[in-house]
Amino acid sequence: QRDRSFARLLVVTVERRRGQIDQILAQCVTKSTPRRGKQDAFVLACIRVGAAQILFLDVPHYAAIKETVEVLRTNPKLKVPEPKIKFANAVLRRIGREGQNMLESLTSPSDNVSPWLLDEWNMSWGEEETHKIVSQMMEESSVDLSIKYSIGATAKDRSVELEQIQNKFGENATILSHGSIRVGKNTTGAITQWPLYDEGMWWVQDASATLPAIALHNALENKYDGVNNLHVVDMCAAPGGKTAQLMSLGFGSVTAIEVSPRRSRRLVENLERLNFHDKCTVVVDDASKWTPDEKKVAGVIVDVPCSATGTGSKRPDVLRREKKSLENLLETQECLARHCAENILEAGGIMVYATCSLLKQESEDQVQKLLDSGLVETLPFAPGEIPGFDKSIDENGWLRVLPGILPGELESCDGFFVARLVKVDTL
Repeated sequence: QRDRSFARLLVVTVERRRGQIDQILAQCVTKSTPRRGKQDAFVLACIRVGAAQILFLDVPHYAAIKETVEVLRTNPKLKVPEPKIKFANAVLRRIGREGQNMLESLTSPSDNVSPWLLDEWNMSWGEEETHKIVSQMMEESSVDLSIKYSIGATAKDRSVELEQIQNKFGENATILSHGSIRVGKNTTGAITQWPLYDEGMWWVQDASATLPAIALHNALENKYDGVNNLHVVDMCAAPGGKTAQLMSLGFGSVTAIEVSPRRSRRLVENLERLNFHDKCTVVVDDASKWTPDEKKVAGVIVDVPCSATGTGSKRPDVLRREKKSLENLLETQECLARHCAENILEAGGIMVYATCSLLKQESEDQVQKLLDSGLVETLPFAPGEIPGFDKSIDENGWLRVLPGILPGELESCDGFFVARLVKVDTL
């Protein structure tokens, strides 16, 4: 398990710091070497892994170089010529001697982010905030848990249950202000071996990702003085964190829509472990075409497919997205949001539009289009409504969570956008 964890750390570090690593490699390789396919790609990958160990993981130089050379020399599927192995050895030795100086003088964490994405963030959030965002995304992300509460649990009951589960994870686990549990760094090993996993008492879900379900619950709880008789829908539901939240919060009927059969199977597996599978209807269908069999619903979460640029600490590859990848996503987002407002939500019903994107085109701009259509109005978040997130409430009453910005433990959380909307009754 330790070897597997270290292997994962190596891969994630290379992905996270690839821009800086390649900047340094460009300084160390004085003569251009033509790429000849798989062999050269493999050599480059090994050099990057060796460089990551030396530059970012405090592995002794000799150990990182030795391991890299051994991998190059003993790969059973690909014979690497000795001159290329010596080349890799020489590059890593130079990095061992000069790498830290080059890292500080020639590179920046921003090198790991696509230039167009940096430009968008600078324009939307300012250079100072963008620097904080990028710095936070260079850190290993925390692991947060959402809790399965007992049926009919009061606020006091939930507080007690939360503390009981926290205690199972030891003194380094903390309860976040809005009710998630942040697991301490000392909790390691396979997640399936963690306390109460088999009992289905929790699931992994970033603190920011819990906000849409909380937003929907709060609005409908206030409107109906209870949610146990309400039918709500979770669009694009896999892997099921928000669906599980809705079940745990006591909604009478939850329908989860997911277009991908593979992701739907994972969703069902997660609900089965949590013992929610017989209380939730999972539908494998295109969310932009699905409609309820009977009457329209009281609430819907529309966590649309997006660039996922707010999840860079967990998925560093999203920081190198190409701008052209947005085109189809923007069309899908607009279509899905409008479909939910027109064909799924009852008059006076609540829609929560959400993305894990740091791009306004996918978030604020899409909601503004929906508002301009006259179908919905904003139901703003109130100060103190979701403890710890007041600083994220913008001038529109929407939530805009930026990594590295919130105080305390919530400084480390994914970037997220949440707008809560009420369907206009046109009669």
